Amino acid sequence: MEPDRQIEIQLGHMCNNRCVFCVSGQRTARGEAGPMAVEPILQRIRQARELGHHKITLLGGEPTLQPGFLRIVQETVDLGFEEIVLFTNGAKTARPELVDAIVATGGRFTWRISIQGATRESHERTTRKPGSFGRIERTLANLQARGQRITVNMCVVRSNQDEVDQFAALLLPYGVSQLHLDMMRPLDAGERTEDELRATIPRYTELAGPLRRMVAGFPDGFDVNVGNLPYCVAPDLAPWIHHDGERTDTVAIDGDDRLSEPWNKYLVKRRDKAKPASCGACVLRGRCSGVFDTYARFYGTDELTPIGAADLRAVDPGGRLFAVWGGALLREAAAAEGLATRVRASADDALRLRVDALELALGPGVAPESARHDGFGVARVSGALTPDRLAPLARALAALGRPVHPVGEELVREPHPTLASALRRLRAAAPFGALAWAASRVLEEGARVEVDLGSPGGAEATLWLSLDAGRPAGGYAVRGAPDEALVAGLREALGALRRPDRRGARA
Repeated sequence: MEPDRQIEIQLGHMCNNRCVFCVSGQRTARGEAGPMAVEPILQRIRQARELGHHKITLLGGEPTLQPGFLRIVQETVDLGFEEIVLFTNGAKTARPELVDAIVATGGRFTWRISIQGATRESHERTTRKPGSFGRIERTLANLQARGQRITVNMCVVRSNQDEVDQFAALLLPYGVSQLHLDMMRPLDAGERTEDELRATIPRYTELAGPLRRMVAGFPDGFDVNVGNLPYCVAPDLAPWIHHDGERTDTVAIDGDDRLSEPWNKYLVKRRDKAKPASCGACVLRGRCSGVFDTYARFYGTDELTPIGAADLRAVDPGGRLFAVWGGALLREAAAAEGLATRVRASADDALRLRVDALELALGPGVAPESARHDGFGVARVSGALTPDRLAPLARALAALGRPVHPVGEELVREPHPTLASALRRLRAAAPFGALAWAASRVLEEGARVEVDLGSPGGAEATLWLSLDAGRPAGGYAVRGAPDEALVAGLREALGALRRPDRRGARA
């Protein structure tokens, strides 16, 4: 499980690269960055542990250049940090003996490798360091051979933007588990002229194509994400875009190479960003922090256009952002039905919906115990619904996706537990061939459940479940002449009921 509190500490500005977007290489080239005293850094690490931080990131500049680097790493291990992230450009770790010395400290490490281009040419154009890509490749091989967890970061600039679609070919053979790309932040670039910044910062609309190809190149489930790209630039990439992150305290190096007091990383990173007023109409407004002021000055904000909930749903077939567009559509549909509701996001891109005393969970990963719609399941969390609310609720849920089997009267009145179990089993197994599940009813004070089914040809049947002397019984009644689809579907439904539940009982 990811530690819930984390801190990052900058071990000085010294760096052996000269990246076009970074202050550290510039300060090193000017002779303004030098070795840091070890003891103040160790004191900050100890303070962080005492305050309850469980995860620590050591970064630079290039942290491995610091003479006290191994001593600092050993201290983080001895203090019991649950995860130690080493953010390095992979130059010195191309030597296996350094990797071995770090691993020998006994820590649980994540190696965050700074790769500033998916090809040798783009990486070395960006780092301005010939040979740096080859050292990266040797570092990746060293880490893979030692079973270390590897992640990769890149800052997106003009010199590397077009080759990002080649990252999968570079990283997958080394077992890399995550790739994070971030938009260049002008305030982190050091002292740059306007011309230098214009030559470095790409226009965001130019990135959409290369980023789409990059995401498509990775297998499903690979952790690839893009930071600080406005969602509206490429709405179909919204599931892979994020702004800000987990609460992180940062201890940085000021202009005199002194350690700062800890500050909230993402709060500070927002201070030079802005959004036009039109962003207030975007369904992702709460997740997006806009664009950097310098970017807006160079390119304007005309490319920032609000995304509607229906637009986001159309480009999110996997439901990774179900909680965003589903919440917006559900609030709108519930209001149109006159339902007083409370809708909130929960874990795993799911939603919690409260109507009167009833609370439901909705989402792609929710088991369809109470209903199933295209793309999501519905399960009761607690409570019940008044009868007059059932039809409006069903229509509101249909606004999020076509119902495979809609909510039924079991949300109003509870069936007998044995019948409730059988009904859940039916819902889990539906649909039955081509049959449409029209409605479900709970009768006889919970002792009977009925489900109406219909074929595309118009044939209809009611499947029923009841208790006979305390034992479950069932059957069906056909209205009119049955057709082939009805017969096959009923056979499938009855087969689902005969399958034992988790306790081995049969309906």
